[in-house]
Amino acid sequence: MSESWVLQPVINPIAIAVVIGFALMLLLVGPSFGGLSGVRRFQLTMIRLAVIGLALVALLRPGCVQKIEKNQSAVLLFLIDETRSMELPHQSDDSTRWGAMLDALEENRGRIEQLREKEIEVRFFSFDNEVRALEEVDGELSLPARPAGGETDIGTAIFSTSQDVRDQRVIGMVLGSDGVQNVTNPEVELTRAADTLHDMEVPLWAMAFGLPGDAGQLSDVAVKNFPEQLSVNVKNRLVAKATVVARNYMNQDITVQLVLRKEDGSEEVVNTTSIRPASSLEEQQVEMEYVPTEPGEYRLLVRAVAQPDEVALRNNELPAFLSVSDRGMRVLFLVGRLNWEQNALIRTIPSASEGIQLDVRQIFPRNQMTYDPAIGAELRRLFSDPTYDVFIIGDVDSRAMHQPGMRDSPLEALAEAVQGGKGLMMLGGFHTFGAGMYHQTPLEAIIPVRMDPGERQDFGQDIRRDLHITRNLKLRPVVNHFLTTFTIDSDGNDNWRELPELVGANRIVPKQNSLVMLETDDVAGNPIMVIGDVGGRVLAFAGDSTWRWITRGRQDEFDRFWRQIILWLAYWDGKTDESISIEMPQRRFQPMGLVKFNVSARSDTESLENIEYQANLIHTNGRKTPVTINRSGAISEGQLEREAISDSGDYKLEVTGTVDGRVIGRSEREFIVVDRDKEKSNPAADPEQMMRLASETAEFGGRALTPAELGDLLDDIIANPPKTQMEIPVKWQLGETFGDAAGFLSLFVTLLAVEWILRKKWGLV
Repeated sequence: MSESWVLQPVINPIAIAVVIGFALMLLLVGPSFGGLSGVRRFQLTMIRLAVIGLALVALLRPGCVQKIEKNQSAVLLFLIDETRSMELPHQSDDSTRWGAMLDALEENRGRIEQLREKEIEVRFFSFDNEVRALEEVDGELSLPARPAGGETDIGTAIFSTSQDVRDQRVIGMVLGSDGVQNVTNPEVELTRAADTLHDMEVPLWAMAFGLPGDAGQLSDVAVKNFPEQLSVNVKNRLVAKATVVARNYMNQDITVQLVLRKEDGSEEVVNTTSIRPASSLEEQQVEMEYVPTEPGEYRLLVRAVAQPDEVALRNNELPAFLSVSDRGMRVLFLVGRLNWEQNALIRTIPSASEGIQLDVRQIFPRNQMTYDPAIGAELRRLFSDPTYDVFIIGDVDSRAMHQPGMRDSPLEALAEAVQGGKGLMMLGGFHTFGAGMYHQTPLEAIIPVRMDPGERQDFGQDIRRDLHITRNLKLRPVVNHFLTTFTIDSDGNDNWRELPELVGANRIVPKQNSLVMLETDDVAGNPIMVIGDVGGRVLAFAGDSTWRWITRGRQDEFDRFWRQIILWLAYWDGKTDESISIEMPQRRFQPMGLVKFNVSARSDTESLENIEYQANLIHTNGRKTPVTINRSGAISEGQLEREAISDSGDYKLEVTGTVDGRVIGRSEREFIVVDRDKEKSNPAADPEQMMRLASETAEFGGRALTPAELGDLLDDIIANPPKTQMEIPVKWQLGETFGDAAGFLSLFVTLLAVEWILRKKWGLV
């Protein structure tokens, strides 16, 4: 045992010398002791010197460091990866990583017993995202036949295990794993865990299992980077984007499918594409379109068709949660020459309401003079597409779409669609209505204006004045209707007179069963907008220059006018929104994941100050569990217990809003707990990561090794057992404990008290 004394001054040593010197000077020049005898004077002086000495000791804070030898047990740690990725192949044969791990431990059971005979304690731990101490029964570890652990968290496992034995002599840690870190948010990063072992001077022996990603025997196709939550309005185009990773399938075609899974579990392949990798390891982005026809909640999967020699199949598909809103509309706009009016409508219609998708098909004037079968076939397909809600015909001559007496006319398909409930609008132009010879087409029966056989505007000829109004004109509403109420003056009245004039229009004559909405604001009162109903709503607008409203600062009126027309044609003029809304930023979870959501309410008739929410989680088996919602202003928050979604499958969150006991709304939101196993989604091991971890402790003997080299490592430890005698420093510092601080203070106070008592007794005070 050795010891050394140290000082730890509370202030600068020079300051201490000044203070003590000043105290000694005061002792010399202090008040006279009067007629005291020499003995009494000596006694008081010694007491005061003792007080000064104690003050000096307190300022210097002396301490002592002793080193004593102590027997300390040596510990060898085994940290075993028990996650499901260990079921993947170890080598190119049929062996698994877990099987190779069990074989390595069994082969070295005798060596482990020899270590214990050398008084080296061997401890075993298994880990996934938690660490568990393993028990031994008759020399055998309590390991399962198949690993079932969840996410791999190597860093936290190393750190947690090392902290448990920090006060012991750890001779090393053997880490058996494939090296793949799968945990999303580790408590301890790998670098911090390696630094901890380095600080403890503990070598890490990293024993890697599995084939690396660049091994030629490993072939795999994986889907990743597919959003977990998608939303689209019905009849709107959705572009699904994902990344497909192909390993060792160079110059081979891989089929990728977009699969719609419905509520009843049935599946439908809604789009298909393929990739052809040009290298042994390649990532390609795929894009596939889907136009939903029905609102609802669905699962949309990107699936790579399994290849014959694939090892891991769980990563071949990735699901997303698809919400299809009924606020979706698809509009087809057929245009000829793009003029100011049509360009303005192309910009405005998509923004008329949420969920409107506008598709534009242009037929150039040179293609309108005669019927082109190719164009006709395309138009027949478009007019027969059930996803379209509204059709708009701009300045397009009927001869581009129809020939008298023809069968399977595109316009016949359009007429059938409109009679089946679709909306149709025909705009003014030099080749629409009678001027475009629509009187000889199937549309003659459904357009709400009369057209005579003699009406015709030939290409390249002067404009017929009998078919057109060639002067400027203002509009005025004929009836009070959803279509004609849009501009309000300061008195609350519709004020059409302030709108700029139109530059001409078609002359149209309404049919007997139609209704005139707008006419010219003059004595003639020419009809400009006429509507009808033939199964679907139809509208004829004879003008083509409402774009002038925009140039005169009437953008809002222009937008609202055309917005109301589009909504009316699609029967959207009476739609309302849900009163209870559930917002979930995430809709795809791993088992035991964290589910958060927000709830809000809206009502045009109810005061929501006293709203109360009742929420339930509907489990995969139909069981209901109450959920607490915390009120917080307009938007309330909720969170599910992790154990509530321990099983994979479809779940539903149900929220009801009540005010004073009356239900004002109810809403549901589904989410999915996926059965995608991250542990098996990547068949490649990461031996390089194991090597990097081991290299952090290389100066203490840490290194990477194969399972076959474990025996050599243990033999070396058996032949050269570590020293168990260690010098342990024991430090003492004045004032560190309550006992010596209290004793020192008591002595100091006692000396002062004795000095005062003596002076009192001797008449000095």
